[in-house]
Order: sequence, then structure tokens, then C-alpha cells
Amino acid sequence: QISDPEACDQMYESLVRIHTNFYKNKYPRLKDTTFTGVTVEDCRTILATDILKQMEDMKKGTWKRLREKFSAKKPEEDSK
Repeated sequence: QISDPEACDQMYESLVRIHTNFYKNKYPRLKDTTFTGVTVEDCRTILATDILKQMEDMKKGTWKRLREKFSAKKPEEDSK
């Protein structure tokens, strides 16, 4: 038994509007951006793993990058 059928109907209608994107269709966005003004494609680019690796490399200090570069063995040396 439902104690308040009217409240239940209101909640159901609200959930239906959310599910069917009622307000998205009623109030379409002029631009497909986030609240920061970044487009969806920019977000995907930023979140790509290759870009994240590049950003991590940029955060490293100059000396640390040089140490990693010169401490790594060359593939030719391993095969000899």
C-alpha cells in the first residue's frame, strides 16, 4: 500500500522527465561546452593517456629528465 499516491505520482513523473532528457530537449545548449568553457573534444584530448604521460614528463625537472635519458641503455648495447 502506498500512503500518498499523489506524491508517488509526482516522483514518478519527475523520474520520467529525467530519464527522457525532458529539460535537455526543452532548453537546448547553444554550445557543447562544460562549465569551464572547454569543449568535449578538448576534454577527451586532455584525458587521453598519451597527453597525461606528456604532462607528467613536463612536470619533471630538467636534471631528472637528463638523468633518465642518459641512464637508459640503448637497444644496440643490449644485443651485443
